Amino acid sequence: MDFVAIDFETANEKRNSACSIGLTVVKNNKIVEEKYFLIKPCEMRFQPMNIWIHGIRPEDVENERTFNEIWEEIKDYIDGNLVIAHNAAFDISVLRKTLDFYDIPYPDFEYACTVVMAKNYYKSLPNHKLGTVSEALGFEFSHHHAGEDARACANILLNICKDLDIESIEELSDKLAIRIGAVYENGYKSSGRKGECKYSSNLRLKEKKKEGEISLKCKNVVFTGPLSSMSRGEAIGNVIRCGGFVSSSVSKKTNYLVTGIRDLSELKENEKSIKLKKAENLIKENFDIKIINEEEFLSIIE
Repeated sequence: MDFVAIDFETANEKRNSACSIGLTVVKNNKIVEEKYFLIKPCEMRFQPMNIWIHGIRPEDVENERTFNEIWEEIKDYIDGNLVIAHNAAFDISVLRKTLDFYDIPYPDFEYACTVVMAKNYYKSLPNHKLGTVSEALGFEFSHHHAGEDARACANILLNICKDLDIESIEELSDKLAIRIGAVYENGYKSSGRKGECKYSSNLRLKEKKKEGEISLKCKNVVFTGPLSSMSRGEAIGNVIRCGGFVSSSVSKKTNYLVTGIRDLSELKENEKSIKLKKAENLIKENFDIKIINEEEFLSIIE
């Protein structure tokens, strides 16, 4: 099976604001090449939420090439090939909108979504996010780095192809009951499901052994910034389900401040939220407040 996995990160809410791209090239079911580029977006406007997710800031890309300058280097990996992405609707849209901005003709290629594949085949998993599927497969990677995400996406399809002995796009479509999408000169055709998959893996998440397991029962939890795995409402619901309660602001009664930022050491002082600054000040005053990231929060609510 030959294909290329792609992943984009964006600077803001616009789909033409690509600030990085990762590509993983697979030939005969083996990864043969990987590419990663930082991109100077067409508009140098970075939303704080996007920075929190991928950690890329304006100063990281101000001296990088724009997408139209990189395109000549990557188009042959895409044109005429099967392209896959985890949540392909997003990544293919970013590609199309960015090509539109620079008035670059669309290449011709077919594409498929590993989210749809995972939903059809890995039915036993609690969800089909890239991190969840990769964890179940025992594949470690740094989420929201476009190069790492592209490799993780490729790994999902490689595992499915191995399980089901898939060697062609036709077999991929038939065995997984998915509709192959396409992009061509004058438009595109979306990918998706085309029925119930008759194959199913018993892949499950392994039980984690927790030392000094943390409980949210009767604990005061505050959130700052967005989480990538769930909405704020879902996060609040999970705290309540675990017996805790949620406050809108940090105080001396706060037990946990949950942040979507993976590594707080990467933040500059002017990038810290008011809640985060207040929590840090209270910690200095010896109040028992723990600042935890999204991964730690997810491990608590499992």
